[in-house]
Order: sequence, then C-alpha cells, then structure tokens
Amino acid sequence: NVLNSGALERKLHRAAAGRLQNAQLDLLHLIDSICSPPPTTLIAVPDDKLQVLDEAQRRRLWTLAAVPLALAMAAYLGQILSATLADKAPILLIALAPVDAFLILTVNEVPTWSFFVVGFIRLIVPDPFLYRVGYEFGPAARFYLESELGKHSKVTRALNVLDRWFPRAGGLIVFVLPNYPVCLVSGMTRMHPTMFAALNVAGTATRLYVIWRLGRIFSGPAESVLEWITRYQLPFTAVMVILVMFQVGSSRRKS
Repeated sequence: NVLNSGALERKLHRAAAGRLQNAQLDLLHLIDSICSPPPTTLIAVPDDKLQVLDEAQRRRLWTLAAVPLALAMAAYLGQILSATLADKAPILLIALAPVDAFLILTVNEVPTWSFFVVGFIRLIVPDPFLYRVGYEFGPAARFYLESELGKHSKVTRALNVLDRWFPRAGGLIVFVLPNYPVCLVSGMTRMHPTMFAALNVAGTATRLYVIWRLGRIFSGPAESVLEWITRYQLPFTAVMVILVMFQVGSSRRKS
C-alpha cells in the first residue's frame, strides 16, 4: 500500500507538472499573438513567386556559406575539447567556440587584449558572409535553406520568429543578437550594409565587454567551475561528445 501510494503520488505530480507546462505554453502563445506585429512580406513570400536557384546560384550560395559552416563545425570541436582547452589553451577555446559560458570561464585565464581581439574576430567573421547570402538571394535563400535543413530546424524556427519582430526592431535585434539567422535576415530585408556593419560591430564589442565585466565580477565562481572541469576532464569530455552527437542527430532528424 505504501508503494502504491508513492507511485500514485508521483503520477499526480507528473500530471500536475504537465498541465502547468501546457498552461505556460498557452499563455506564451497568447502573449505572442497579442504583442506580435502583423506578418510581413519582407522575408516570407508566396511559393509561386520564389526564385528557384539554378546550379550556379547554389554553388555561389554554398561558397558564401562555407566560412560560417566551417566555423560552426569548429564550434562543435571546441565544445568537445572544452575541458582540455579551458585549462591548456584558453585562447584556442575562444577561437573555436566563443559561446558565453566559455568566454566567461576564460576571462581571467588570458590577457585582456587577446580576449577582446580573438573573441571579436571570431564572432564577427561569419556575419558578412551570411549577410551577403541573404542580400544576394533574398527569400530564395530562405526557401532553399528550409528545403535543405527542414521546416523544424533551429534556423528555420528562428527565421519564423524574426518574420514577426525584425520589421519592428531590426536595428535593435542586430545590435543585441547578431547571430546566424539575424545576419541572414538583415541581408534578406536589404538593411543598408553600413548600418548592418555598424550595428554588428558595436553589438559584438558590447557583448564582449559585458562578458568580460561579468567574468571579472564572478572570477571566484568561474575559477571554481574551471577547476572542477579540469579535475574531471575525461567525464566532462565524454558528456560533451554525447551532447554534440545529440545536437547533430537532432538537426538531422528535423531536416
């Protein structure tokens, strides 16, 4: 009876948690439908008006996308080797995978100038290529990428969100979050190259400064985390391998 009572209690807890999660999702959808601006035709256009890319255009698109894709693969490698690189070669970790968590961990492990120079160059390099893809091919690039990656990929879902918000606050989005989808949409919507470059550079520099300040402020906890990662390098690396395999496998299933 005690076991049955415990099992019943766990089932009730799971059911309540599921109902709470569903209610939260419904609330988020309601807020999004109320706050979102009307759909725009700047990015998404009817299928019958989309330009079909010929072989030469596809080669041009993938040539432009080669650098961002190579850097994305490098980020996976950096993630896998992060435990070793954070201790032995933090500059290389920044060059391979400049995600916020790794940047905060390496703030106090490298000279300030190298943190800003290497981090800035690594973060900024793929952006003009992605902007150029969007600028040259417009909505056709989105249609082609969606056909290659799938409608449920992270990039496609991010573009769907940007459909609603970019026309209203495109400049702010580029400044705050100049990631791959944002750079693509900046080109698709024909944001002026000078404005895109200025916002992107300013936003990237500001992001690095904020991360640097956080790393300095929380240097104690960051050092503790780094020591823990160094102490358990092998299991941490195994976890990173599994995580990267899951990420790649998930992307393939969605495409």
